[in-house]
Amino acid sequence: MPSVEDPDATIKDIQEKPKNILGQRNPEGMWKILLSAVAITFVSFQIYTGFAGPLPNLKQRAIHVGFALILTFFIMRPTRRKSGNTWGSLFLGIDIILILLAIISCGYIFFNYNWIMEHPAESTNIHLFLGTAALILALEAGRRTIGIIFPVLTVLFLLYALLGQYIPDIPLIGDYLSYWGHRGFSMKHIIQVMYLSDKGLWGFITGVSSTIVAIFIIFGGFLLSTGAGDTFMDLAARLTGRFLGGAAKVSVVVSAFFGMLSGSAVANTATTGNFTIPLMKRLRYGNEFAAGVEATASAGGQITPPIMGSAAFLMAELLEMTYIKVAICAIIPAYLFFVSVFFAIHFESARCNLESVPKDHIKPLGKILKPSRSITLLIPVILLIVLMLQGRTPETAAFWAIAVLSMLYTFSTFKVSEIIKRLYRLIAGMDTVGRSLIKVVPLLVCANIIVSLITLTGIGVNISEIIIGLSGNHSYLALGLAAVVALMLGMGVPTPAAYLLGAAVVAPSLINMGFEPIASHMFVLYFAILSVLTPPVCPGVYVAAGIANADWLKTAWVAIRLAIVKYILPFMFILNTSLLMLGPTSKIIWSVATATMGVYMIAAGTMGFLLENLGVVMRLVLIAGSLLCFTSNPINVIIGVALGGCVFAYQMIDRKKQQRKIRTA
Repeated sequence: MPSVEDPDATIKDIQEKPKNILGQRNPEGMWKILLSAVAITFVSFQIYTGFAGPLPNLKQRAIHVGFALILTFFIMRPTRRKSGNTWGSLFLGIDIILILLAIISCGYIFFNYNWIMEHPAESTNIHLFLGTAALILALEAGRRTIGIIFPVLTVLFLLYALLGQYIPDIPLIGDYLSYWGHRGFSMKHIIQVMYLSDKGLWGFITGVSSTIVAIFIIFGGFLLSTGAGDTFMDLAARLTGRFLGGAAKVSVVVSAFFGMLSGSAVANTATTGNFTIPLMKRLRYGNEFAAGVEATASAGGQITPPIMGSAAFLMAELLEMTYIKVAICAIIPAYLFFVSVFFAIHFESARCNLESVPKDHIKPLGKILKPSRSITLLIPVILLIVLMLQGRTPETAAFWAIAVLSMLYTFSTFKVSEIIKRLYRLIAGMDTVGRSLIKVVPLLVCANIIVSLITLTGIGVNISEIIIGLSGNHSYLALGLAAVVALMLGMGVPTPAAYLLGAAVVAPSLINMGFEPIASHMFVLYFAILSVLTPPVCPGVYVAAGIANADWLKTAWVAIRLAIVKYILPFMFILNTSLLMLGPTSKIIWSVATATMGVYMIAAGTMGFLLENLGVVMRLVLIAGSLLCFTSNPINVIIGVALGGCVFAYQMIDRKKQQRKIRTA
């Protein structure tokens, strides 16, 4: 491990870590060349279809899933522990068989697309075998890449679809559970839906993965491989590192940027946390505070436009609206979240007298923004946004952003040797990002299976009816129940999957109660993301606490205090949609202004500091005032601001008294 006093060593350590990731093979020789060839071909296919347009739905999705399965069984060992030569050879032999099965089962869909479209309800024993094999391969790929929880959940839904008709017949409790029964589906019918239709394995979620999600992950990979990530990290240090609590503020900006590209709060915490947490600890930030800042910031990337996580693209498809509209709706909530985190860090830094980043770690602005460094960050991102605002599809916009980025990076020098080196780095970057797609594709395929089974069995309608029934059509109670259900669905599950489950079983009930569809889905998305911070199952906190050698429960408490606004925001924007840029401009401006005042007060209240330490009563007064400001009701806002003003005035008077005592002493 590098010394905490040496951030450069920490960065170097991050770069070396991917070579020895637990559970992965490290092939050499011809195997390594073959693996790289598959990964680069996978990325090339996604880039090509971003330019030329996707193939017919089943063909596009079958190739996409096929590549991901091949890479998964090539890269990931069946067990986390490294096996001896005998077992290693046996596992490799088994995985080669699984790879062949993946090629056959996905290839069959590709080459028999027309027959499947013309005979949707027909299946033979070969189809049932290939469908069963494809299901098992998807579940096993999910187990190896994202852990056991979500594949097990998928299996439970499959069993529910198969055996749900027998629920009323269960001895003693069948009558009580009969509400959850359904007419039942045969194994043959389930396999037909899963394998020989545009649902199940090849449904719309897999479709989004095979087009939009894949190419945006590739764009993020290209940004990182061309050095844009380093430029942004230096820029963040320049903009925020000089101020009070600068290291924590740098962590927020950097983690938000990298989380926006990766789309995974946990993966982002593990990556950027290895740099930001040691830097904060070096400057005498507490272990739990350093870990809490990193976990909170990493969970913010997925709500940050313009490149939100994959869940936002899924939301756009579910709502049948353009991605840019989803991104526009997300601007104000993202602003309020990050402003609240900055305020909270500022108050905590003032209370604990935390240091800023040392000057020798902050590079001059001219050096950071010199054309050779900045153009690979600024121009592609600006082009991406402009093209999407012009109405281009996300895939097309991402393709041109990748193309321009590659050209600018490669030919920003006139040295032939340097051009060759840069081309090699781009190819190496394609290899890396191709391998990274295995963390996303099996997850979304399993999610697609669950969503299709929720639709098939009608369990989503049942849960919606229960939420509406228990709430008695009371909006606040219904929202509270929906928030709890969304958090529970997200426990231990990656954000895209948690969002999709919530969108299937929670969002419909909110929409049926009259809430805006975009607000309902944003509500679910926020709580799906918050599940990585909320005990008892909070993987983002576990990872950050592990890096910081901190107590995970204390870290979770810090993270919740820092992210408190994120727990309140969904209730704010679902009840006041002007915070989603919906409605008159005057109301939007008023709502943002009042919410910003509320955010300032609640940050002071939760961190226990304004001008000086706050007592319990004053903290409660500030929190009450902030909640009044969040309503945007003029009378409530006046009362809330008055409460905050009273606390501020009291502390000003008290501070002056203390200063007089010091002078006269």
